[in-house]
Amino acid sequence: MQTTLAATIKNTPQGREADAILRSCVHCGFCLATCPTYQLLGDELDSPRGRIYLMKQMLEGEPVTADTQLHLDRCLTCRACETTCPSGVQYGKLLDIGRELAEERVERPPLSALKRYALRKVLPHRRRFAALLAVARLLRGILPREIRAKIPEQTRSPQIWPAPRHVRKVLILEGCVQPTLGPEVNLAAARVLDRIGISVVRVARAGCCGAVAHHLSAHEETLQQLRRNIDAIWPHIGSGVEAVIMTASACTAMLTDYGHLLREDALYAERAARVSALTRDISEVVLAHVDALRDELRRVGDTTKPGLKVAFQSPCTLQHAL
Repeated sequence: MQTTLAATIKNTPQGREADAILRSCVHCGFCLATCPTYQLLGDELDSPRGRIYLMKQMLEGEPVTADTQLHLDRCLTCRACETTCPSGVQYGKLLDIGRELAEERVERPPLSALKRYALRKVLPHRRRFAALLAVARLLRGILPREIRAKIPEQTRSPQIWPAPRHVRKVLILEGCVQPTLGPEVNLAAARVLDRIGISVVRVARAGCCGAVAHHLSAHEETLQQLRRNIDAIWPHIGSGVEAVIMTASACTAMLTDYGHLLREDALYAERAARVSALTRDISEVVLAHVDALRDELRRVGDTTKPGLKVAFQSPCTLQHAL
């Protein structure tokens, strides 16, 4: 695809990256077959190809309207188009650039702006989210049915975390909402890895991976969260940890992007790249040790019953982003 980017962005890091991505797109349309919003709405502008065209216009200095922003907002960022694309177009990275530029040029309605601000200021902050959820649970009985149905029940208290006792170690980031909504998830991961000889060490000062702010186009806020996590992780890197793991694949995908997002930061670029290189999803670690897990089951006595079925849901971040 030929491009003529506007002078205001052409020679910036964003502009150079966007230009390279745009030029790799041949507008073949293979992505339409796997795009959920296009399949649902049937609108070319709600397809990856259509959104790429809108972003090309924006980057070339054409007017940006609320309609442009709406079509970019509707994208689920599932990145199914990327695994379909024969040209290897990095649509997700281009969309991040396009959304940020649209955010700068189009003023959102007050209610929409408030919702986005509230998401950024509540979800990534563990204590704020836990406090608000606790209030919602107290008020559950008087809330309308449709709101009441969205408030999760109180989860049981997690059991004791396995003490670090193995030479092999991995770090785990606990995230922002998961410690409140599903505290048993990371505990289960730690127990499984402990049984095959890997200790899981929690990174105490780490917080949200940065994905919430990133996908809401709060660029500087995102970078602050990334730097904070790298500062929390870095003291552990020299102690022989094998990996930084996450039990939420969207967060894993975000950590693997730290090196890219901080590539222009002289103080953090090298460390960010190292963290990204060490990042693994829990499924990757388990798969690499499946024989050890099988041996452990034999040792303790396999208690699975004949006919037992196990369901595995592979989210889009695991299938496409990772």
